[in-house]
Amino acid sequence: MTRRAIVAGTAALGLLAAAVAVVVRGPVGYPELGLPDPGVVTRVLVPLLRTVVDLAAAGTIGGLLVALVVATPAAGTGAFGDTGRRALGVARWTAWTGAGAAALSVPATLADSTGGRLPSGPDLVTVMLARGEPVSWLLAAVLGVVTAVAAGEVRRWSGGAGVLAVAVAALLVPVATGHAADGVGHDLALPATAAHVVAAAVWTGTLGVLALVGGDARARWRAARIGTAAGVVTIASGTLAAVVAVTGPGGPAAGLDWTVLVLLTAALGVVAGGALWRRRTGRAAWPVELAVLAVVTGLSAVATRAVPPVQAPGAATTPTAVLGYGLAAAPTPEVLATSWRPELAALTPAVLLAALYAGGLRRLAREGARWPLGRSAAWFAGCALLVVATSSGLGRYGPAVLSVHIAGHMLVATAVPLLWVLGAPVVLARRTLPEAPPGGPEGPAEWLEHLLAAPTLRWASHPVVALALVVGSPALLYLTPVFALTQPLGWLQPLMTLWLLLVGVLFLGPLVAGPPDGPGLPHLARLTFLLASMPVHALVGLALLAADHPVSRTPVLPADGGSGQIFVDDFFVRLRLPWAPDLLADQHLAGVLTWLLGDLPLLAAVLAVLVAWSRRTRTEHADVLLGLGSR
Repeated sequence: MTRRAIVAGTAALGLLAAAVAVVVRGPVGYPELGLPDPGVVTRVLVPLLRTVVDLAAAGTIGGLLVALVVATPAAGTGAFGDTGRRALGVARWTAWTGAGAAALSVPATLADSTGGRLPSGPDLVTVMLARGEPVSWLLAAVLGVVTAVAAGEVRRWSGGAGVLAVAVAALLVPVATGHAADGVGHDLALPATAAHVVAAAVWTGTLGVLALVGGDARARWRAARIGTAAGVVTIASGTLAAVVAVTGPGGPAAGLDWTVLVLLTAALGVVAGGALWRRRTGRAAWPVELAVLAVVTGLSAVATRAVPPVQAPGAATTPTAVLGYGLAAAPTPEVLATSWRPELAALTPAVLLAALYAGGLRRLAREGARWPLGRSAAWFAGCALLVVATSSGLGRYGPAVLSVHIAGHMLVATAVPLLWVLGAPVVLARRTLPEAPPGGPEGPAEWLEHLLAAPTLRWASHPVVALALVVGSPALLYLTPVFALTQPLGWLQPLMTLWLLLVGVLFLGPLVAGPPDGPGLPHLARLTFLLASMPVHALVGLALLAADHPVSRTPVLPADGGSGQIFVDDFFVRLRLPWAPDLLADQHLAGVLTWLLGDLPLLAAVLAVLVAWSRRTRTEHADVLLGLGSR
């Protein structure tokens, strides 16, 4: 049997497992959700389509990773080799397949929530917006088409990395409207589920694509290493998401159907891990490993239609249903300092970046080289501050109190990027990452250079563009209805945090540390851009102080039309917190914090540029005097 036949057979096995599981379990879960049974055809079709989407996404992500990392181009060429081009072809084909299945999932999920009959006219839009899931599938289909087209056109490493980011986004969009986004602990379950889904796709996809396109011993070794890391993340994140999901008042018995499916997939995951270990040690067992992973994918798709214990009736009060956790006390300084709750979307990269930096320092120490202590202190302080801003009481109370939200966001947007820039991570990476031998396969050092040279990154880090982003982001968020409209969408909050962090790094990096590959702008121009960014925080702060109504209010038109009357809804009032502060007074405090916490780090950045300018001037004068004295 050919490798292509084996891969196709494992995919068919995953689809068969999903169909059998649906038929065996019957119309379980619909009564708990208050939905009519849509019929066996719809009940089977929805998880089947999701299985196709997930397997196709694994093929797309795996194909891109094989081209970028596993069968990487030879150093100095930047172009993909034969294996990489074949892997990109697989990625393109699977992306089209996944986009088609996602598009078909739109009417399938609509029928699933309406008793098997598709709504029409205005009811169609109402149901789509109310359920959310069909909208997510529509967006996933669009991103899948973009991925498929781009995968067919990409020729360089940096372009492939961008396509990979779009493919991951397409995979994660439906997760935002799944079980992990609701119920007690969804602030932990959602990022854990996202990591689980991506890691499982990496594990399955790299194995399946490499089996299709082939590869030398080095490619198989790299694929096994990637599979091992992805397997560890898959198991760890899946365990965390499952633990959160069984925290309902009735325990696992409250969602027995879901619990059985999860335990079965966990057992199969252990079998797949054993096969992965055999593959890593050189004893080929990849067909068994791939078949088990395909079955797990099918059963996981079925589990998305079950009701986890945490969503059982009565499992959550209003605050815990909206935020994922309770807030019993008012946010006093003592409470903010002691009420810690991990924000995985920020905590994970903070820990990883600190560990990578420490690894670079260790390598320098082994070589006997020195590294400025101030740079190390700045980097680790930035990582620690990111954790404090997102996982301490600032992060826990931020979604419920505007002033706390502003404080955390301003630290993430300005203070953390400044500390990271002062840490000079690119300089450290260039000194410590081993370079590929001439003609050998590219490694991390070359990948870093490709990333730094990517046109998109160069465009976004241009001072004019970065200034527009750093000025426009807070103004758009707090001076328009965007804040009120997005605040109820809990999954958007970590994305906003990461966006502000990225924009801050793109803006302050070239101005404070300079571009990684040249002298960059004159110091006077750097000061001009820094000073030009400072008024935005003052303007936003003054606008919050001058507003006569809370910015968390938004007009809402009732579903029945309300005879044309538009009601005003407030997110913070909806939380029904017994200690809720006066919204306008808290908003005024938020305005002051915007001004102070936004501009103080920028003032520190101005001082850093002035110090660097002064040192460079003294060095130039010393060089001139030395030249005159040598005559």
